[in-house]
Amino acid sequence: SFDPPPILVSPQLQEHMARKGTAMPMPSMTLEVTVVSGEAVRVPSGRPLCHGAYAVVRTATSSAPTRVDGDADCHGFPYWAEAVRVALPAGAPALDVEICCARGGGRPAEPVAAARVPVEDFTVGPPGHLHCLSYRLFDSGSCGIRRRNGIVNITVRRLDGAPVGAAGKAAAVPAAGKAVGAAGPSGSGASCSGAAAGLGKPAAPAGAVMGYPLGC
Repeated sequence: SFDPPPILVSPQLQEHMARKGTAMPMPSMTLEVTVVSGEAVRVPSGRPLCHGAYAVVRTATSSAPTRVDGDADCHGFPYWAEAVRVALPAGAPALDVEICCARGGGRPAEPVAAARVPVEDFTVGPPGHLHCLSYRLFDSGSCGIRRRNGIVNITVRRLDGAPVGAAGKAAAVPAAGKAVGAAGPSGSGASCSGAAAGLGKPAAPAGAVMGYPLGC
C-alpha cells in the first residue's frame, strides 16, 4: 500500500507562507475516482469510439483502469460508472484521466483522449465529500496538435489514509456506482448532488464544476 509520511509544517512557517501569499503544500492523499461516462469521443480516424472503450486514472505514482464498456455500439458515449482508487503523492498538481480503446489480435491498446484534473477542483471541504466534475477531453495522439475530443464525467472523493489495492479497485464500487448513476452529463450539479444526498452522503460543497485541462 502507498502510505508516505505526512508533510509537517511548523506554525511559524505557516504564518510566513500566509504573509507571503504562498500556497500550503498539498499532502499526499488516497482518491476514489469514479469514471462515469464519456461524451462524443472519437478515435484518431475521426469515427466515434464504438467498442473496447475503457478509462485509466493516472497519478505520478499509480494508475488504475476501469473495465471495458460492454456496449459494442456506444457510438462515442461509453459508460462505466466504475470507481477506482489511486494514490496522489504530496505536492502533485493534478491527476489525469485517459480514454483508451482495447484492440484484439494481441495489439496494444490505443490512447484516444485525455483530460487533466487539477487538485484544487476536489480538495474543497473535508475528506469524504463527493465532487461531481466534467472535463473537456483532448486528443492523446502523438502529432503534437491538441484538439478537443469530447467530455469525460467523473466524481472524486478523498479517502485520506485508505490503502490502495494492487489492482486499484475501490472496495465500495457498488455504492459509488449508485451514487453517480443519476449524474447528468457535462457538469449537471443538481442530479449528482441529489444522488449523493439520497444515499446519506454529503454533496459537493461547491456543486458540480466544469473544469478544463491545465495549459489548454
